[in-house]
Amino acid sequence: MTKLAPAKDWRNRPLDTWNTTTFHAYLADKHKELFGIDYAPFRGWTAEKGMIGDLIGTRTGKPRKASNEAVKRFIDITFDNYTPTPQYPGVNFGWIWTYRKTDWQRIQADELAQERRKASVEEAPDLEELNGWW
Repeated sequence: MTKLAPAKDWRNRPLDTWNTTTFHAYLADKHKELFGIDYAPFRGWTAEKGMIGDLIGTRTGKPRKASNEAVKRFIDITFDNYTPTPQYPGVNFGWIWTYRKTDWQRIQADELAQERRKASVEEAPDLEELNGWW
């Protein structure tokens, strides 16, 4: 069994094993890379860990609502589309979650469409079986 990289080492940790600590390390690193300034969490680290944990199911007693891939994609899309201003030179997950819900809905719709396509392919009859019908 391979030992996982530390939670903060998002570059060397498989995405499906990310937790709230990994997502925060990713947010902080990407924020510094894209905007050149330090990341400032929404209402503190604990509040943001709660928001992220609620989505990925690491919050006590809460089921998973989203895949790690979807949450990372949400962060990436928002960071890619955000234009800093003098008043708001950066963003945080709380802001993303509050003001970019339409991006989240698009990601959910894409995932649902992919699941439906996959299900329809799996449910399609085998062409070999159909061959005898002619």
